[in-house]
Amino acid sequence: MEASMTDKEIQEVVFSVLKSRVPEAEFQGADVRSDIDFDGESIIRVTARYERRPAERREALIGAIHDLRDALIAKGEERFVFLTNQVASERQSEPDLD
Repeated sequence: MEASMTDKEIQEVVFSVLKSRVPEAEFQGADVRSDIDFDGESIIRVTARYERRPAERREALIGAIHDLRDALIAKGEERFVFLTNQVASERQSEPDLD
């Protein structure tokens, strides 16, 4: 399967979808890159950054993959998307001390 969109084009779709999907999470940006999976297939890796996880709809960040995939398919992009969410408010500020 050939890639039909560039990483820059994909990033524009990613930003549009994720920013509007869960506004209360305060989308901060995303890193998008084409990659190859363990089977040698072309995939898209997205690392999305948010300020916080929404209190009311905690699963909303996980479910964003469906909206993202639908938007990319609508533009002709059929590669599988791996989405990783990073939430700033959940980052550990100091290392564990044993």
